[in-house]
Amino acid sequence: MKVIAPLAGLILAVSGFAALAQTAPAAGTAPATPPAAQAQAADPAPGQPEIEIARPIEMMLTQQSAALSFDGKVLTLTGVSPTTAFTIDRPERIGGTMTTEQFVKMWNATVATMKNDPPNVSLTTLGPVPTQAIVELGAASLSGTTLTFNTVVLDGVLPPTGELVSLTSAPTIFRPMREVRGFLKCWWSPYWSQRVCRANW
Repeated sequence: MKVIAPLAGLILAVSGFAALAQTAPAAGTAPATPPAAQAQAADPAPGQPEIEIARPIEMMLTQQSAALSFDGKVLTLTGVSPTTAFTIDRPERIGGTMTTEQFVKMWNATVATMKNDPPNVSLTTLGPVPTQAIVELGAASLSGTTLTFNTVVLDGVLPPTGELVSLTSAPTIFRPMREVRGFLKCWWSPYWSQRVCRANW
């Protein structure tokens, strides 16, 4: 029983040292920033001014139209959407849009540099008889809401006619065009935790 008193004293002493260790840092010493706060500080602030991306970047493009016709060589899309959506996964996640006129300029500039291996797309029709195909698309031509491509079918079935058409390109590296200024203008959205961009050419 006599051991209890010294032992109690030792416990009180250890508790005192622990309390001292938890006191605030000395004046002039900045408190450590929690890791979560550090990560938050590194993120762009909402409302940040737009930035411009002017480097080659890998995109997937999505184009839609009301209907298509195909004569074995030329794909014609009618009732084409006035805008084309794109997504980027690397080196960061980005979502955005461009006008179809901007899409045609970028697509043709890319096709001109990929003559031996033109970009390919997944083409889906969702009309009365749904179809799917992988096709290789050459240069594009736009007239009003009609878009045409020289086309080679790689896989699947591309019917002579179809409705409710969606094209999604394979990931392809697109580059800023020499003849125009700008490429992508982007801002950061806290709701997406990624950049949201639009074409700027």
